[in-house]
Amino acid sequence: MGLALSAVFGCAREPAGDEAGETEDTAAGTEDGQTSSEGETGSGSTSESESSSDDAGTSSESEDTSSDDATSGESEGTSSETGTETDTGSAVGCDRPVFVNDFDDDTPGPYVDLADWNDPPWDSGVEEGRVEIIEGDDAFAGRSLRIHYPEGGVGPSQGGAQWRLEFDASYTELYLAYRIRFAPGFDFVKGGKIPGLVGGTAPTGCVEDQTGFSARGMWRTDGRAVQYMYWPEKVENCGDDYDYMLDDTPVTFAPGQWHLVEHRLRMNTPGVADGVLQAWMDGELVLDEQDFLYRTADYDYAVDAMYFSTFFGGSGADWAPTTDETVDFDDFVVCEGPITH
Repeated sequence: MGLALSAVFGCAREPAGDEAGETEDTAAGTEDGQTSSEGETGSGSTSESESSSDDAGTSSESEDTSSDDATSGESEGTSSETGTETDTGSAVGCDRPVFVNDFDDDTPGPYVDLADWNDPPWDSGVEEGRVEIIEGDDAFAGRSLRIHYPEGGVGPSQGGAQWRLEFDASYTELYLAYRIRFAPGFDFVKGGKIPGLVGGTAPTGCVEDQTGFSARGMWRTDGRAVQYMYWPEKVENCGDDYDYMLDDTPVTFAPGQWHLVEHRLRMNTPGVADGVLQAWMDGELVLDEQDFLYRTADYDYAVDAMYFSTFFGGSGADWAPTTDETVDFDDFVVCEGPITH
């Protein structure tokens, strides 16, 4: 849980090992009833069809954000690191953390206590035994979080895990960073979800919703990395892909290798396409959208949660993992300023 960020992203924290139509039904808070056939198109589009009901863990409130500063005027967030200024040395880090979790104080074995995540009201995958704490050479450093995806399991009811980290305030601008490693030999099949920031009603599941956005990541076929966006003017019914690119080449996740991912979201002026959507992979800028519309003129919600969401799908057997798979996570940081660059 809370730890000095110099130990999270500074030189003191070295890797222990080598570092080189969606069905989203959750146990208590559901994006359930979603069926899809997700296709794989280029930047800004997907061909995914789902039918869904709203996530019971999703807030329908519109959070007021009244300034163009980095926050909505409230500096409070969640976790014990809220509002703490931290010396991170010459590496990378965060002077204004909203949330930090490096798992080093968690007991190895089944991960059953989500108190470090501000006690989310619902989850999936935890009671089912698909979430565990690992240590030793398998961990990045100290201990890490491992998520299991059983063979054939599509959607969060059958594989992976989901919960929401609710912030104590809403923010006009936030950064999210975390480490991720796909198991050696990982078969990406057609794709799956990974965590991201959300706001307002946080739509997913092919809904048409003008009162929120979601900005999860995804892996696609062969590990291609994308930002997976639900927003008021999405092109595709089931969310739009924004490809991670470096020198005109798609950026991919490499099985067996730790990657460091960072997202930046800056809300637009309501009704004006002046929002920012950026992403970095291993310190390199791979996505840079400077004219994003997170909210229309009628709404002023902002970034108010992080959605820990990871599973294979899409839906249907062609999305299913071909064997039991795992993905490891570590060093989650939510910050009001840059983290990894």
